[in-house]
Amino acid sequence: MNVIEVESLADTHFHLRQREDIMSALIRYALEGGTDVLGIMPNLKMPIVNARSVTTYRDVAARLVPLGRAMRFIPFVMITEDTTEEDIDECVSAGIVDGKVYPYLRTTMSEHGVKHYGKILHIIKYCGTVGMKCHFHPEHPSPIFTNRDAEFCFLPLMRLFLEESEAIIVWEHGTDARCIPHWEDMATSGRFFVTLTAHHLATNEDKTFGDVLATCKPPIKTESDRQALIHLVGRDYPWVMAGTDCAWHPRERKHVLSGQCACGDFIPFALSLYAHALEGLLFTPAGVQIFVNFTSRNARRLHKLPASSKPIRLANEPCKIFFSYPVGLEEGLPFWAGQMLNWKIIE
Repeated sequence: MNVIEVESLADTHFHLRQREDIMSALIRYALEGGTDVLGIMPNLKMPIVNARSVTTYRDVAARLVPLGRAMRFIPFVMITEDTTEEDIDECVSAGIVDGKVYPYLRTTMSEHGVKHYGKILHIIKYCGTVGMKCHFHPEHPSPIFTNRDAEFCFLPLMRLFLEESEAIIVWEHGTDARCIPHWEDMATSGRFFVTLTAHHLATNEDKTFGDVLATCKPPIKTESDRQALIHLVGRDYPWVMAGTDCAWHPRERKHVLSGQCACGDFIPFALSLYAHALEGLLFTPAGVQIFVNFTSRNARRLHKLPASSKPIRLANEPCKIFFSYPVGLEEGLPFWAGQMLNWKIIE
């Protein structure tokens, strides 16, 4: 059995939801899954669009961390077409320096997302002057662009924001390999970063066809896309980092009697899934270091966070994913329910 030591996962993209029983359970699963940093997303039923609501949400989350456990939260405010410079100033004064832009109706709870990106250019520019990082769910809001192409078609908008502002720009949950040369070019600015999920690195659209528990936005792409993303991680770029986009939904939102299932994958075993997807790195010291950079250090550097709170031991040993997990008073149906992972966390 091969055992390696890595660092705690710095998960820059996590959907913590809102009910405290659910939040408490999700925090506990994140800790058990090897995570000590959570970037908590603001697209709730009532979107988090100002400093007061962000601070309240972060404080509730902090109160729910089990005693004796270390968990840091990266608070996010939602940037919309109605966001003002005063809103941004209040956030920065409160220590909130990460804003998230969602495209209108392209993902869960994006009814307050952006339809006309030209209307937020002045705010992105302002963010660049006051130190607010701007994170994007990069799918074009126009329904003319299909799910398969919506991410690729977002590239001109992202270049606009990067070139017309001094803001730090983060392309969240990258999936489309056609974007990689453009990411590499934009990264020469020193202000451009990309996050990659574990599930987009672990599987492809053919293997997940018909699986409601693997239905997510942006959608999982082809095997060629997956292989290209794994190769990108292997290049050890400091601007490429993990972000799970872990998004729990109750059973009735995934297994619907009518309509469409909710998009989003529930992954309470994040570090193990990253290890499974990237295990080609884990058999040499140099590869393990690349894995640690991707899953921990690159994000800590970007967000000015302390080093990993503790080492994590991963064993190259089969581990079966549970079919369901209790989440407060609800049930959590995980990505890859019942399947086997090649790596697990050991004490």
